[in-house]
Amino acid sequence: MNRRKRILIVEDDRTIARGLKELLQAEGHAVRVVDNGEEGLARSLASAPDLMVLDVNLPRMNGLEVCRRLRSHGVRNPVILLTARSQQIDKVIGLDAGADDYVTKPFDAHEVLARVRAHLRRFDNTPSSTRDQLADKALTGQTRRLLSVMFTDMKDFSKRMNENEKSALVLLKKHNDALTRAVTSHRGRIVEIIGDAFLVSFESALNAVECGISIQRGFKKHNARKEASKQLHERIGVHLGDVIEVGGKLRGDTVNIAARLQQLAAPDCMYVSESVFQATKGKIDVQATRLGRRRVKNIKESITIYRFTD
Repeated sequence: MNRRKRILIVEDDRTIARGLKELLQAEGHAVRVVDNGEEGLARSLASAPDLMVLDVNLPRMNGLEVCRRLRSHGVRNPVILLTARSQQIDKVIGLDAGADDYVTKPFDAHEVLARVRAHLRRFDNTPSSTRDQLADKALTGQTRRLLSVMFTDMKDFSKRMNENEKSALVLLKKHNDALTRAVTSHRGRIVEIIGDAFLVSFESALNAVECGISIQRGFKKHNARKEASKQLHERIGVHLGDVIEVGGKLRGDTVNIAARLQQLAAPDCMYVSESVFQATKGKIDVQATRLGRRRVKNIKESITIYRFTD
């Protein structure tokens, strides 16, 4: 007889936590709930649950950092992130931090159960020797590199999908094709694409900025010939810093900062950090405006932001 699966829920919203617990217990699982990231990390390292359901926004340690630390300790058990529907960037960062899947809030009970079953089944079918190899890779296969990381996002894509899905998907293809060409021509590497959001890395900060300017120029030219419903307006964030690379995925605060810069950016603008500004100063013809120091989500220290426009 198969043992009950042990599932750890890390969620500070009591209503959501209680609902998830009751849902998973009804499936025969042994469920424990904690309400902060630090305790979630400690319990997972101590007891190695079969699966973790992890909220992104948590007190005392956010879910993304919990996931990164679990993977850095060689923990390979499945992690399903809970994210707000509007936080598409968190999905990208979460998957790159080592999460296996994500569920958006408000969630459907049948979807949650189906995803839990799928990940438990996949992990059960993984030979123990393979699990050990994955754990060893997580511990020894990390590479630290200095990279420029770019996040991009198309303005109002979700709204357009709600209004006219067919038209929005046609526009999305044009958008993604244009970004892929720009990244390739500027020697960038596309790490992840989720819908209209791109996560890209560059060996050179100058290449990253030139790529961003190329994207904005291309869309400006496109928009001049199109009606408002067919225009493309992009937000771009770029940060230069130390990243951890594991199996082609990027982890660390550098990724997070680039994502938050993109969220702050106005349409048709690129926001960059101080490190990018200093690395490219005097090397490219852009209009740079210092916006001052800002606090950004999940980053302890404030960062200096510059707006780059063509």
